[in-house]
Amino acid sequence: MKNKILILASCLFLSACAVQPDAPTSTVKLIHASSNIDELLAYHAQLRKMTPAELGRELQRINTYPAGPANLVRRAMALALTRDGIDLAKAEAQLWNVMADNSVEAEKLKPLVQLLVGQYADLRRLADSAEKSSVQAKEAQRKVDQLNDKLEALKNIERTLPAGGK
Repeated sequence: MKNKILILASCLFLSACAVQPDAPTSTVKLIHASSNIDELLAYHAQLRKMTPAELGRELQRINTYPAGPANLVRRAMALALTRDGIDLAKAEAQLWNVMADNSVEAEKLKPLVQLLVGQYADLRRLADSAEKSSVQAKEAQRKVDQLNDKLEALKNIERTLPAGGK
């Protein structure tokens, strides 16, 4: 009986020491498209550091470039940073031109362009909402001013009334 237990214990020990084959691992292959997305992102970072005057000069310079997909994205980035609603709409139009382009360069830029289109659409909605809120605030202030004027007029009338005696 002792031998059977000893043999069983040694078998368990040896099976625990056995080399297990490595579990299959999955590999993730990173795809690096050779486009100028990195250069465009660096360009955007430079644009964000510019003053409004420098940004205006940069827009004039960009407008002299040929209308390739990367230059359209550059132009859109610069236009979007002017914080003007009309320029933001122009920026979106530039990006939609890239989305409609089927060239190899445009295809490589489309993920970035889709991101920018979404961001610029959100910016336009925020700008529209801010403008609407501003109009509502001005209207509310106008009503407050009218009510204050009426209140002052009533106070003046009250002051001119003879004191009612008993």
